[in-house]
Amino acid sequence: MSDRYKQMRQRFILLEIKKNKTIKINVLAKILCVTERTIRRDIHALAQTGLIRARYGGAVLLSQKEASPYQDNQLYLHTNMEINAFNFTTPAAKKNGRVFILGSFNTDLVYRLQHFPGAGETIRALYSCCLPGGKGSNQAVAACHAGAHTHFTAKVGEDDFALKAQQFLGSVGLEALTLFSQPDVPTGSAVVMVSEDAGDNAIVINPGANQTISRDEVLACYEAIGQCDVFLTQMENNPGATALALNFAHSCGLTTIFNPAPWRKEVLDLLAWATVVTPNLTEAESIIGAPVRSEADIRGAAEAIHRLGPQIVIITLGSKGCWLFDGQQHRSFPAFPAVNVDTAGAGDAFNGALAAQLARGENITAALTYASAFASLAVEREGASNMPEHSAVIERLNALMN
Repeated sequence: MSDRYKQMRQRFILLEIKKNKTIKINVLAKILCVTERTIRRDIHALAQTGLIRARYGGAVLLSQKEASPYQDNQLYLHTNMEINAFNFTTPAAKKNGRVFILGSFNTDLVYRLQHFPGAGETIRALYSCCLPGGKGSNQAVAACHAGAHTHFTAKVGEDDFALKAQQFLGSVGLEALTLFSQPDVPTGSAVVMVSEDAGDNAIVINPGANQTISRDEVLACYEAIGQCDVFLTQMENNPGATALALNFAHSCGLTTIFNPAPWRKEVLDLLAWATVVTPNLTEAESIIGAPVRSEADIRGAAEAIHRLGPQIVIITLGSKGCWLFDGQQHRSFPAFPAVNVDTAGAGDAFNGALAAQLARGENITAALTYASAFASLAVEREGASNMPEHSAVIERLNALMN
């Protein structure tokens, strides 16, 4: 593990230098949770490739004129095969329909109610069940059903819920599954209340093992992340792990989708690494620190979020559709008509389907339209992880066009 960890760490350092032209040792040591001495050794090793030069407190990227005169650094290639195993050039754009999702797995205890209880009120449920859930898991299922080759990574405890997670995730069509475990922490769980009167849901989460993903576990995923077209993540894992993975995916040139849910203040630190950010109204309000009520507010919020770093801002509006801002133009997309049965997984359905379509090479407008149709079918099903099939989405899209 140590050699592989070193390789992944050095690849990350090189990508950071290529992106920013320069880096500081103390910043890298903090991000990667290693000593500054370790970073200095990494920089010294990387400097021998002829691509960077060490300088006091950090390193800089060399220009083509300054770089090694040996084509492909062949002289160095014979002296250090380990570092040269990396592909130091940014790969050409590819669209192989591959999505990597770092996220959560929760066991959802679902209660269907006539109305939400008030403070101190006890009410009888109309129906209850135990279902697989978690934003990451739901989005992974959605991406699979929307046609993507999906690699999902999550973390569970060592309990009965973890066994259910393995059984469920092994049956949904994932191309790859990385499921880490934490023996002293329970698998994540959630209580989902669905109101018949309100046509909406309220959710209480105990993140459990989702909050314990380690630096080494993220680093172990670097190779798989780099092989994908789209990286998707949310905020149900610990922020440090989420930040490390999102930053790496961004540095690799992947399309990164950041679903900033549930809201926490660390969202603001991650926005700069998102190609696409997908807050709902409540999350958009939290990001900008102001209420969002009118169409003018939505426009202003989208522009304010865009200034924080994302290339594309999509504010989801529930039954009213979504709002797209790409830095130049605003566009409103209405929701597809649907008979609401369970809205708990609507946002996850939307994000997973959006990731799948972008990974397949669709433009943002086509991908967003597909994701909206996908989400409209998802809310007509019981259970947040109960996602529609691709063929049903195509039928709904065709019906709209006809």
